[in-house]
Amino acid sequence: MKRLKPISLQKKLLFIMIFLYFPLPILGWIWYERTYQVIENNAVDSSIQMVNQVNLHLETYFTEVQRTMLPMLASDLTGAFLNNQDDDPIKRYELSYRIEKELFAKIVMNRQDIQGISLISDRVKATSSSSFMLAEQRYSLYLKRLKSPGRFRIMGFEGTPSTRVVAMAMKFNPPQSRMKQGMLIVDLKRDEMVHIIQQVQLGRTGFVWVADTANQVIYHPQDDQLSQVVPPNYLKEMGTKQSGTFTMNTDQGKKLVVFIRSDRTDLTLISEVLLSELNQSIVTVSRISIVVLVLLFLLSMLAASGVVYSITKSLVKLLQLMKSAEMGDFTVKAPNEGGHEIGSLYRGFNKMVEEIKRLIEIVHVSELREKELEVKQKESLLHAMQAQINPHFLYNTLEFINSNAIVEGNEKISNMIVSLGDMFRYNVQNPNGGVHLADEIQHIEAYLAIQSERYPTFTYRIDVDRTVAASIPAVRSTLQPIVENCFKHGYERHKLRPGAIRIAGDIADDNRFVLVITDTGQGMAPEVMERYNAVFSQNEIDSSNRFSPQEGSLSIGLHNVHARLRMLFGEPYGLYIAASDENGTTIQLMLPLQAKAKEEKPDELPHLAG
Repeated sequence: MKRLKPISLQKKLLFIMIFLYFPLPILGWIWYERTYQVIENNAVDSSIQMVNQVNLHLETYFTEVQRTMLPMLASDLTGAFLNNQDDDPIKRYELSYRIEKELFAKIVMNRQDIQGISLISDRVKATSSSSFMLAEQRYSLYLKRLKSPGRFRIMGFEGTPSTRVVAMAMKFNPPQSRMKQGMLIVDLKRDEMVHIIQQVQLGRTGFVWVADTANQVIYHPQDDQLSQVVPPNYLKEMGTKQSGTFTMNTDQGKKLVVFIRSDRTDLTLISEVLLSELNQSIVTVSRISIVVLVLLFLLSMLAASGVVYSITKSLVKLLQLMKSAEMGDFTVKAPNEGGHEIGSLYRGFNKMVEEIKRLIEIVHVSELREKELEVKQKESLLHAMQAQINPHFLYNTLEFINSNAIVEGNEKISNMIVSLGDMFRYNVQNPNGGVHLADEIQHIEAYLAIQSERYPTFTYRIDVDRTVAASIPAVRSTLQPIVENCFKHGYERHKLRPGAIRIAGDIADDNRFVLVITDTGQGMAPEVMERYNAVFSQNEIDSSNRFSPQEGSLSIGLHNVHARLRMLFGEPYGLYIAASDENGTTIQLMLPLQAKAKEEKPDELPHLAG
């Protein structure tokens, strides 16, 4: 891997393409050979399944014939015929006639595929629906081939070429015959068996033929001779196996031979089909698919090579431009071309160079203004020192007045001077510094103390836990505008003497601290209250122009307080007018519970009361 790092991306991609060109065709050829083998195996399996299906149908057919004969074997007439020892030809004829009419005729009439039925006793006396003499002749031949009683076996072809039949024979001992043994011969027409065999189509020229246990051909579609037997080379390949497959070379090509020996029918089914016919269509499709895949592979490789070359060429161009920009040449510009990705890279590079150029100019201008800012900072420091002198002069003057009031024994003036000094001290502190609700309550308490000295009828009450209020974040100068509105618009506007103001607060259910300011003055109209609440529920920027000038400082003051609360804490904090009528006004101030770190304050001046 370390050796490949110095190689360029273009060469790496070229090596990858070369490695793809050679292994993939080899893998494709191996895949084709394996696929062809699988297709051939599937064709052989399909041929075996078809022959098995034919064999199953033939076994079912012969089983049905055997079941048809069972009622006749249990008949009393059959037992009487086997036990008959009388040589009287008339009685024998009468018994044979009854068997033919009552047993044979019904079966032959119901089964069109049965040519004839013959019943032979152990005395070699026969009754038959076709020829009892032929039945007696076949008795000794069939008796040697029948091994066990109670089971039909196929004996092979019988009759002349015009009346070819497949003979089935069975020896049996019915209980009503008192252990007398008999033989039942059933001659079947070959048409039904041929019909079953011909239902299977193997390729275009494939076929199935049948032989019996004596290797005599019962049915062959190409050579229908009674004397035909299974060829020796076939017998050699089959051997003693119950089933199997083998191939034979013929003039038409290699032929697949499938054979099955049935234990139930003693027949041997043999199928022959050219291998080329079994998988010809599949192989053709496979070869076409291989050709198409090769063409698609070549086209895709060519397309991929073109795309890779185009990408690497564009990247090399971009690399050259970046090196120029790295050397300080910010006048370079990438061409306005390429697709989505390359074009985006070029446009991004151009924007980057322009932005770097702009930032360099900004830095240069900033350096020129830096010295000017240093001078202004020194001037601001001087102004700040002067601003500290004036409050000290004011506090000293108020302290002198307070001292004279104490000497004269005027506590009322002294209390007002102390409260006024506390208010001045709170207002001249850092305006950007953070405050808590306890600071605001202390400030408004000084304001209310002055008002209580001015108006003898005025009383106030503050029901707030100062410990809790010390952790509630607030905004500087939020309570004083609200309380001033109580005096101006609740009492003075209606020419009423100030009554009472109550400030209470507690933690709400929704994790908010709600401060309630209540007065006993004359309230506002319901539509005005609804309008204020509607404005408070909106964004402070959108609602800044919703107050008309004639509504005076009430709307402006409350709006400023609400806007500052929303700006600092966001929704749902701010103001809400809970009630306002002739009995007074109640305003709710919602604050968050989460305390923020307070900013460092400048050293406070000493309290006037010392």
